[in-house]
Amino acid sequence: MKNIICLLACLPLLFVTGCADFLEEENHSKMTPESFNTPQGFELGLNGVYGGMRAFYGPISSIHMLTVPGTDEFYSRASGDIYNFGNYTANFKPSSDYIYSYWRSSYTLINTCNGLVHFGEDMTGITETKKTTMLAEARFFRALLYFRLVQFFGDVTLNRTYNDGIVKEAKRDPIADVYDFVIEDLLYCTTSGNLPAGPKDTSPGRVTQALARHLLAKVYLTRGWSSASQSTDFQNAYEIATELIQDSGQTGVTLMPRYADIHKPGNENNQEILYNVQMTDDPIYGVPQADANINHLSHVFVGGYFNFNGSGNVQQIEDGRVYARYHGTSWLYNEAFGDIDKDSRYYATFQSEWTAPVDFQNKTQEFYVGNNKYAAVRNGTKGDLAGYLPGKNMTKEEIEAANYYILTPENYTDPSFPTMKKFLDPNRASLSFDSQRSIIVYRLAETYLIAAEAAFKLGNNSTSNGAAYYINELRKRAASTEEYVDDLMITAADITIDYILDERTRELCGEQLRWLDLVRTQKLVDRVRKHGFFTTKWTNHTLPKDNIQDFHVLRPIPQKQIESVIAGDPYPQQPDGWDNL
Repeated sequence: MKNIICLLACLPLLFVTGCADFLEEENHSKMTPESFNTPQGFELGLNGVYGGMRAFYGPISSIHMLTVPGTDEFYSRASGDIYNFGNYTANFKPSSDYIYSYWRSSYTLINTCNGLVHFGEDMTGITETKKTTMLAEARFFRALLYFRLVQFFGDVTLNRTYNDGIVKEAKRDPIADVYDFVIEDLLYCTTSGNLPAGPKDTSPGRVTQALARHLLAKVYLTRGWSSASQSTDFQNAYEIATELIQDSGQTGVTLMPRYADIHKPGNENNQEILYNVQMTDDPIYGVPQADANINHLSHVFVGGYFNFNGSGNVQQIEDGRVYARYHGTSWLYNEAFGDIDKDSRYYATFQSEWTAPVDFQNKTQEFYVGNNKYAAVRNGTKGDLAGYLPGKNMTKEEIEAANYYILTPENYTDPSFPTMKKFLDPNRASLSFDSQRSIIVYRLAETYLIAAEAAFKLGNNSTSNGAAYYINELRKRAASTEEYVDDLMITAADITIDYILDERTRELCGEQLRWLDLVRTQKLVDRVRKHGFFTTKWTNHTLPKDNIQDFHVLRPIPQKQIESVIAGDPYPQQPDGWDNL
């Protein structure tokens, strides 16, 4: 499979020497571009695209590096490029291998999709229904890949057709053209009969019309905020999103009753999921590659809990491997979730209790309450509650009365901070093993938030059919108990774009969307400067807040891409700050 897919998808924008060397390799698979018009060849190519999506969502250097840190939610505490562009340091440069890897992988899969669409139209030996579905799947992924590229980079090269040669020149096409192309593909996907209506009609992780409708609504919403906006964008986004919400009987997609169950291990294919990346050996999703069929998300949000589980240095599989790549901001931990006793989403997002992996005796815990420093002695037995993070400050007496570590927000340090538990995997074979959990990409709760944002842009904040209504539907579910439902309800007067972004954090924290949300709503620089830091009496980090510049609303064009264009006009870098780095 690797030889088949890589040969057919050789990136037309690769630097010339590398691509030429690759094309000189013998084609042991005997596949040619025309093989896409056979059912077997098309299916192999399409499975390769499904498999290729793993590389974007699972490995350590994947899309979470571009979407999680450098926001109002998280900053990066890792070293190298991830630290540099997660905190907007002066060393974040277009030469970043991570940026180039994302760019190259996107165009590789786009070219495969182009081959599938171009040659698949002539496919014989298959029913028209099956052929149409497979073509729609290819067009969906092409739309998704281009949508992400235009969000990250703005004007990008728009390759509409398959290319099996070496390209020495290229240009950047306007975002308006890219959006038109993306919408054209998604309109095909959302045409009745071109795809299964919803997940209930196909295998988990497969493209459906419900998924395409969700993405189309999001594309219209995003374009509506952009310089390529059209007058009908927000109305289209609103209508598509609200109709998808109403069509649960047809699609089988509906909100989970309890927020805490959405990310429960083993529940990745639940009724709320519109799309997830299947981390499986099933060849229907492409033959796994060793470094792509892994889920590193189980590690990167895990704080240093060995400092408060009574052991000093012992970790447990169920609590995760302490990798601690991303650290939450003070705003995320202390403000974003509001009343955490009434809104269940805080405790469903962050781990609050740790048991002792070993007996511990006479362990001294130092802690602050206000400006005063105190100490308490802790004793416990293996299996007992050893550490508790309440998510709110407590009195000196409350902390001293416990026979376990209590870490309140004013005592968070680096790396002693809350673990975001959405991606934890207690079923790993050992502590160092990566997760095999499928990765949730889109779920219906975001459709509600798309509807709310589109309604807000249309001037409709009402509690009957506007922004407040769709947010309240999520807040009803979020209530810790029935008695708190009324307390969580908002009115039309509460709605601002910042409130909608706050609600997206409460609902979607860490789900590899945040940087794109802030850029779309033109709030990235403002909210990072306001919230992009972590401060306690113990430590002080102000990295993203101090470093972000206006030009950071776009990712840089990879330097290797610029250098690969050796004919025609030079390939342009982003305007303003990036061209000086």
